[in-house]
Amino acid sequence: MNNRKVKEIIKFSFYKDLQNKWFIIFNVITLVSILILMNFTKISSLLHFGNEDDIFEIVVLDNSNLIYGNVSSKLLENEGFSVSRITENTYTADNIPDDFVIIEATPDEEEMIQFSVISKEGIQGSKYEKLLEAMSYARNMMFADRYGISEEELAVFQSDLKIDRVMLSVDAEDSNSKEYVKLLSSALTYLIATLIFSKLSNEIAQEKQSKSSEYILTTVSAKEYLFAKIFSNVAIVVIQGILLMMYYYIAMLLSSVFTIATTDISLSASVLSSALSMDMVIYILTVILYNILNIILLCIIQATLAAKTASTSEAGNTMSLVLFIMVIAYVVSSTVIDPYTKVNSLLAIASCLPLLSAFFIPALMVIGQCSIWQIALSLILLIVSIPFAFHFCAKFFKNGILDYTRLKKKRSASEDKEKKLEKYLVKRKMKELGFVVGLSILIYVGVQTIFSLIGSFTLGTLFENIYTETEISLIMQVLLQALSLGLASIFVLAYCNKHSLTVSRRTMTVSKSEKVKIVLIALFLVFALQIVLSILLYPSLGLDYDITDMFEVTSESSLLSKLMLVFTLAVTPALFEELFFRKAMINFTSQYGRKFALVFSALLFGIIHMNLSQGLFAFIMGLILGGIYLYTGDIKLTMLIHFLNNGFAALAMILPEIWMVIVSIILFAVLIAGFVFFIQAFVEKTSRAKILSLCKTKVSLKSLERYKYVFADYTFDISAILVVLMSILTEHLLR
Repeated sequence: MNNRKVKEIIKFSFYKDLQNKWFIIFNVITLVSILILMNFTKISSLLHFGNEDDIFEIVVLDNSNLIYGNVSSKLLENEGFSVSRITENTYTADNIPDDFVIIEATPDEEEMIQFSVISKEGIQGSKYEKLLEAMSYARNMMFADRYGISEEELAVFQSDLKIDRVMLSVDAEDSNSKEYVKLLSSALTYLIATLIFSKLSNEIAQEKQSKSSEYILTTVSAKEYLFAKIFSNVAIVVIQGILLMMYYYIAMLLSSVFTIATTDISLSASVLSSALSMDMVIYILTVILYNILNIILLCIIQATLAAKTASTSEAGNTMSLVLFIMVIAYVVSSTVIDPYTKVNSLLAIASCLPLLSAFFIPALMVIGQCSIWQIALSLILLIVSIPFAFHFCAKFFKNGILDYTRLKKKRSASEDKEKKLEKYLVKRKMKELGFVVGLSILIYVGVQTIFSLIGSFTLGTLFENIYTETEISLIMQVLLQALSLGLASIFVLAYCNKHSLTVSRRTMTVSKSEKVKIVLIALFLVFALQIVLSILLYPSLGLDYDITDMFEVTSESSLLSKLMLVFTLAVTPALFEELFFRKAMINFTSQYGRKFALVFSALLFGIIHMNLSQGLFAFIMGLILGGIYLYTGDIKLTMLIHFLNNGFAALAMILPEIWMVIVSIILFAVLIAGFVFFIQAFVEKTSRAKILSLCKTKVSLKSLERYKYVFADYTFDISAILVVLMSILTEHLLR
């Protein structure tokens, strides 16, 4: 396979789709819609300018003394209601107040009591439900008094019939939940398939009409071209799905910010814990796997059919056939798979066939009649059918693409690109910056979110009887840091390697003695910075909260807790934060200038901590560590400094007092040495010039203007919104 050409085709499709203005408009509208829909009540309450303590006034006209006592007692259980009694209704449309309701109660032979609810306008749904609840309660109490039934007996009488349904031949745990997941996944799969098939058909038809596909087929084979088209289209939809999950997560964060800002509620990490059983998790993952494989197989069929058409409208019509296959498969699976009867052998074999298994297997799992051999055989056949379909359909796909007998030639108007070339190159460079930074942040946050949900369930379930809650929490923190930062680093470094981006090496190597001096000077600067911030600045700004309090580890804790705390605070951040923020980010951004790389990586390092206290210190520390990496090109030095700084904080939490005194004495000696070397370096003319050169940066508005184009990349915008909301939430939690 011509990997380079295939990658170029996929890359071109990605760039065209991700930068398409309609894709961006759709995502902007979707994000705003989700934010509003999920926070509509809270946003409405913030925009409400009335008095939050307004009372909803209820008056009861009950001359027969039927229900007033019960209605008033029930309504007064809720805040925001006042209840009084009248003997005559004199209110009209002209004199009835707002937020005012009249309840009239009169005897009735058939219904025992007749209610009338009178108001000026419509009543808010939540308040009307309270009224109905109170009136229903009063009527029930009248019924109970008339027939001598207690309130408890009446509740039993009115409750729904409880039936314990047992089917001896089948065993389906969580069948109702699974049925809901099956229905939802089928609907989503149908929607996703419609989007992919429509996009795939239109692209193939357009490329066929413009004859660009003919040129592509001169450089790659039909199989490679077919693979590139299907992969790029499926991947775009997967990215869109990930973005939708991010929008939901942003909306949830915004909801949390509203909750914390308007109440005294405090949130904890327990909200991330999953309530799903292992059986449900396996089922959901199985459904997702089958649907992904099935859509890929159907895409091959759809692409082949679209290649045989002569226009975009005709290509769009071909998707009806493929979608019809999906509908038929779903209807058959819902009809023939009955939860009340045993599945026969013929149906069990049919469930393993490709195109059917994605619908049959989940349906069988819902009723507990799916064997391991069925899942294994169906997956094998489905996976094998994909390359077979590629091989079989590639020839028909190529013949269809090259069939121009019914196509008319079209000429595209040429554009004067020279006038826009410079602006285009600058914009593309900045959008590249936004894309890489934005996607790396989304990888970091996304991996943390996904694996925190999975890890909180798996670790909490598997090791709850072995480790304490604190130990499990610390293990989770280490794994999350390593996975999220590690994968983000791999992405950025792979991008750097592909484009040969790296920090320019010094002509003269740094000696070991000079490296020791650099470490000592850096430690002095970092610890001096912490002292200045904690004593002079943070108390006045209200930022003197202690981040380490959340770990609940002391000198009395278990050895594993102490060890995992050191890894959480010192080892993992030193390795993976330096790998991402220094090596990966500085290597990537150095193409925009070394000083820009230094400031940008430090700024990102501060922002990603998502709170002001750590963020301000991390920014300045990022400048120090970034300067060292740019000066030496040795990431191990910055890792060591980072580890020693964070390690002292970890030791302060877990060591007994006597040992902490010894560590403090050693640290004091190290800082004194660092101070001496710093003064020496500043006195020396050459060293002072190097230090001052890092601080001198000429900045003009014109040079900054080009960086506005980073916001033209939607990935960067989403990551920025996500980080801002998470920072607001974290700041509220810490305060």
